[in-house]
Amino acid sequence: MTHVLIKGFKVFRDRHGKQRCYHRAAGTPIDLFKNPIGSAGFIAECTRIAALLKAADTAKPGTLGLLISRYRAHASFTDLAPRTQADYQRCFDYLKPIADTPLYRFSSPLVVNIRDKAAQMHGRRFGNYVKTVLALLFAWGKERGYVSVNPAAAIKGDPQVRSDFSELGSSAKVAS
Repeated sequence: MTHVLIKGFKVFRDRHGKQRCYHRAAGTPIDLFKNPIGSAGFIAECTRIAALLKAADTAKPGTLGLLISRYRAHASFTDLAPRTQADYQRCFDYLKPIADTPLYRFSSPLVVNIRDKAAQMHGRRFGNYVKTVLALLFAWGKERGYVSVNPAAAIKGDPQVRSDFSELGSSAKVAS
């Protein structure tokens, strides 16, 4: 049997000898037992995955997803250091479930709720970073007419809970 390379797919045999197939861009597996390579079922599955990818790439007008995609394509983002881009992308990935939210729905209380939920899930520092990224994203969008007001501008970061280490240090000085 000849080995045929299919562009855009990862086809291989696993450790048990079973042939596997994954769509590279989506990472979606295709069951080759039900849909052998070259069959009508395989072509239909490929078309379905391509349609899902295309739908995921197109953001709706007037939504957070469109604002993020336009910002990522702009020089304001592409000129940043790779580490900064990666950090921002982590925040964008966190915001992906609400990408279809219209921009006019964003208010300061909503941004605070997003910050608090991010802090609850990933820690206080990440929550504050999500708020900071939203603030700069809305500031960028305000300059270009995507939004009329920056709802995250006046929001402060979630304050760090301070322990009484200063009292421990002062009592140690008094004891000596």
